[in-house]
Amino acid sequence: MKPETHPLQNRHSAFWRRANTTALVAKMPQPYWGGKPYPLRGREVSEPTAITPDDVDIDRLLGVDRPLPHWAQDDLIESVGNIFPTAWMEAVIGCSIHASAFGCVAKSPNVDLREAAKNFSMDAALNSEWLALMVRLLDRARECAHNQLAVRQWHMRGIVDMLAAYFGEAALCTAAYDSPDALHTLADKFAETWIAVARRGLELRQRWNAGYVSAWRVYAPEPLIDYQIDASSLFSTKMYVKYFLDADRKVLQAFPYSIVHTHATGLRHVASLTAIPELGGIEIHLDRETGVWDKESILATCHTIQARNKTLVLWGELSADDLREFQTALDPRGLAINYWDHPET
Repeated sequence: MKPETHPLQNRHSAFWRRANTTALVAKMPQPYWGGKPYPLRGREVSEPTAITPDDVDIDRLLGVDRPLPHWAQDDLIESVGNIFPTAWMEAVIGCSIHASAFGCVAKSPNVDLREAAKNFSMDAALNSEWLALMVRLLDRARECAHNQLAVRQWHMRGIVDMLAAYFGEAALCTAAYDSPDALHTLADKFAETWIAVARRGLELRQRWNAGYVSAWRVYAPEPLIDYQIDASSLFSTKMYVKYFLDADRKVLQAFPYSIVHTHATGLRHVASLTAIPELGGIEIHLDRETGVWDKESILATCHTIQARNKTLVLWGELSADDLREFQTALDPRGLAINYWDHPET
């Protein structure tokens, strides 16, 4: 059956209206958490090593050097996109990028906050050689997808993550006290840049069956973004709301559909996020592989999200009993679960 006529698409559209009657659930292979060579052309690195756009092997970064999956995976929808960690937005704003066997990180260009607030240029960011690489990557993804698979968004870390990379975490925390006005100004400029880059990506990805697919494997009938605020864990809820929430809302209200990625080890900002009217939903990475597993706290947060009429995506390791418990305890409307087996099972 062709995907454009498949009833799964209608179930996903109903998911956003919280009108689905059963949760969207898909089982995945257990992820590999060990080291693996970063996809560089002609060499391998183990320790963090500075790289340029010309170093990146696009086909291996996308995983198109191996057979691509079927578009439908149980109740959820697969797509083509980078399968290794990336630091795209940090690169675009001027951070140096360092790859290793365990990932890809950004390092600060050592700029002064007040100078950056005055002099940061969105035009320069949008003409970055890294953004040119990102364009080539989406072009290649679209070519390999052959309209059979959606092309997903670049991995774009959010505003507080960009700021933490741009200045370093310690300097960002200090800046919140020493230069709040400059911090607000730069956060707003980063938000404008994020929106411009995301819109460029949406144009390049093109619609798949009249819509778009998230990295969290849900389909939406209009432009959809994935967003994250991992570095907000550096701040109390009061400080997050004071310094960063406006910039996050500016991003989220610019797109019809959105999912914000969070971690179960840091859920204290969820209540603030779900107060944003334009927010579509929250994704919670369960973090069980870290050894931290506070199921009751996670369920309580899930109830908060659903009570605010937001969609909810769970991603992580669950036993068969855990899966049944989550499905029983939570409202199936607007609920999606991506899981892999808990090793004890």
